[in-house]
Amino acid sequence: MKLALVGAGKMGGAVLTGALGAGVLSAAEVGIYHPDEARRNALAERFGVAPLSDDGVHQAERILIAVKPQSFAEVAPLIARRTAAYISLMAGVSAEVIARRVGSSRVVRAMPNLGARVGLSATAVAALPQATPDDVAMADRLFCAVGTVYSVPERLFDAFTGLAGSGPAFAALFAEALADGGVRVGLSREVARDLARQVLRASGALLETETPGSLKDEVASAGGTAITGVMALEQHGLRYATMRAVEDASERARELSESS
Repeated sequence: MKLALVGAGKMGGAVLTGALGAGVLSAAEVGIYHPDEARRNALAERFGVAPLSDDGVHQAERILIAVKPQSFAEVAPLIARRTAAYISLMAGVSAEVIARRVGSSRVVRAMPNLGARVGLSATAVAALPQATPDDVAMADRLFCAVGTVYSVPERLFDAFTGLAGSGPAFAALFAEALADGGVRVGLSREVARDLARQVLRASGALLETETPGSLKDEVASAGGTAITGVMALEQHGLRYATMRAVEDASERARELSESS
């Protein structure tokens, strides 16, 4: 068994689905482990892979930890093995803490975001020195299957969480405000929501080849509507509020990491 998935919530399930769909692993090379046998069997059936017993998880070459951080202390003794490699996508649990609890320093820590559900994740990856090149390569392949991978020092994971992890919430809030603005000036709610969604989708595609500043300048022509709106956003502090949101979210991520 090349990979044992421990837990399969939304994020773990998204990574497994992406990896299987991209051919990173075949269903025969993956098993799912859960301490509750009924839950384990249900998850295995859902994803079309084998359910793993306590002994089975210990036979896997690598173990992908996808449980909630608060459940890790309970699960760790059940999956601990000194010769195994571990890939974790738990938020707030450092690689050193994982290594100490499972008895192996071959640990790669990954931090995907919600975009994994649609193959557009931004994932930070960092490894302890004892992790082998093959361990890191496997983690890269798993998370490349659901988006883009960034090699980031673990000390910057909280900053990564503040921007990439929390960013979808900030973008959703802006989309909602755009739609509300459209309703305010007379558009129907349905049309306003659709337009806001389309604006963000198109802007994201354009930003693949342009900088944010150049895209803004291209739309905001002299004396036009967009520059008038930009001035209103600046007047009410959108730029400052957004920067502060990333900073505060990063600080909260640090607090949660320290309490784990």
